[in-house]
Amino acid sequence: MNFKKILMVAAVSLGATSIALSASKNVADAQVGYFKLTTMFLEDEDKCLEGNRLAPESVLEGAAFMDDCQNVSGQFWKIIPADGDYFKLTTMFLEGEGKCLEGNRLAPDSVLGGAAFMDTCQNVSGQLWKKIPVGDGYFRLTTMFLEAQNKCLEGNRLAPDSMLEGAAFMDDCQNVSGQLWRMEE
Repeated sequence: MNFKKILMVAAVSLGATSIALSASKNVADAQVGYFKLTTMFLEDEDKCLEGNRLAPESVLEGAAFMDDCQNVSGQFWKIIPADGDYFKLTTMFLEGEGKCLEGNRLAPDSVLGGAAFMDTCQNVSGQLWKKIPVGDGYFRLTTMFLEAQNKCLEGNRLAPDSMLEGAAFMDDCQNVSGQLWRMEE
């Protein structure tokens, strides 16, 4: 059974967050504009969101997932501005291949059962993300595709008994720590 810490968080209005990182090309130092994403649920376990290549031989066949925070290019995320409050998310690993994170409807007939995954960057609503600030540096992530249905990205524990075996997925927006994200250098 997958337990989540429940946390009531008062929504507050926050300005844009800027992340200043080293300009080095070395993954260990991170490039300007790159950051890691973690959740309140798994930050004490030092877990970060990892973007993966969509392929049968990849972890979870390519779904985005929470893994040990490491200096690997699949965990360094970058914002690509889009219209209005929306943006796309890519990783250092797959940016050169033109791949962006896509939020998906949780359903058996969806790609990977509804897990979030890296797909070719396009102007589709499932790749247009929005931050919803909740305070103390945390925010929720939703997509234009599922925003009206009140769905948010949830980071999950990588385990056979977890939802989608641990893939990140879109779920009802709620005050659970797996949906409270933070950018880290």
